[in-house]
Amino acid sequence: MRKIELDNEDVVKRILDSIINVIRRRSSEDYAMVMLGNTIKKVQENYGFLSYITVKNTRYSEMENILNIDSDINNINSEDLGKALQEIIGSIVISMGKNAGFFFIKEIKNKIGANYALMIRKMGVDLDFMQFNFEVDKKQTNKLTIENSDVFYRVLKILIEIIDKEIGKSFSIQLIKKIIKKYSDKYDFLKNVNIIDIRYTLGEKEIDIRQDINKLEPTHIGNAIEDIFIEIQVSLGEKNKSLNIDDFKRQLTLDYRKKLVEMEIDLKKKKFENSLVLKYVIQALVEVLSKASTKRYAIFAINSVIRKIDNDYDFIKNINITPNESNDLCSINITSNIDDISETDIRRSIQKLLVDIIDSIGEELGGRFITEFKNSLEKNCLLQIEEMGVNLHMVQLRQEILGKI
Repeated sequence: MRKIELDNEDVVKRILDSIINVIRRRSSEDYAMVMLGNTIKKVQENYGFLSYITVKNTRYSEMENILNIDSDINNINSEDLGKALQEIIGSIVISMGKNAGFFFIKEIKNKIGANYALMIRKMGVDLDFMQFNFEVDKKQTNKLTIENSDVFYRVLKILIEIIDKEIGKSFSIQLIKKIIKKYSDKYDFLKNVNIIDIRYTLGEKEIDIRQDINKLEPTHIGNAIEDIFIEIQVSLGEKNKSLNIDDFKRQLTLDYRKKLVEMEIDLKKKKFENSLVLKYVIQALVEVLSKASTKRYAIFAINSVIRKIDNDYDFIKNINITPNESNDLCSINITSNIDDISETDIRRSIQKLLVDIIDSIGEELGGRFITEFKNSLEKNCLLQIEEMGVNLHMVQLRQEILGKI
């Protein structure tokens, strides 16, 4: 069967027509048009390109002409358009109330059909996942509190979906399983968490969590969630991907966000272990140096500098960088535990590493080296090394002064 290519205009028209039909069945055509028109105007404040869509009053228009979509909408990035559509659907769902909203999503999915459902999923609009969120929310309605198991379940579910969109479902499931197994000794409750392949299933059976978790201190669960986030960030970073924290938070209700705060979870700014800080720093250095030469030369140069300074910082001897034949930048092996090394020694070793690498590359990268290093370094890690006292401004100033001599 020949694959039919659909442009933005086709997809938007199908979605909006379906929304109108579903609302009209539960109220009236006039009400459907007013609700959709008002919602689009509201969402348009964040997505200006929605001005390409005009909803006409049915009293003065023929039914087939009530929606006017400018073909310029085909020039809009599909992911941005997907976010706008998701916000439109979400706003209407909230207006209709939880019970009606749940059936609204289900009917929209049935109305648009499998091909369009697949198209908007590629744009970032996952109707199955939106419906899942309503299922969970409905089950929480009569509860006085959100329990540890509810939070942990919701967090894992969202993470699996986000990673699926970045890389794929199989990788997503296997990564979460691997991380849970890795931390099961540190957090005993993880031994009773089971992840099932969810490519062909929906609902609670995807993630099985024993209710014993509800007897534990919420902050203990919070610590586990933070560690899981860090491991995901590292794994995605090795594939030149990243975990979008804002996207994660958008998929949580206000009650769940408050619960994360009670668990003392700070997803925006997490203190990395020494080993992870050094890995991020080295990855960024390899990336920057590779732009001026090759990956193999970059790794050789950094290994040479590490061997040069390991007399001053003994723990540096345990770090070795090797080329990675995959798409990743490199493999960084740390053969002993350096997480107990003092922050002062880590700070000094990073600063020394940067200075010596700058001295070794001469004028090849010039004054832009530190700027490119900062752009390449994971943002939370950059904040952390600056808080440690790694003075990147002074390193850059020293480079500029020496360049003038």
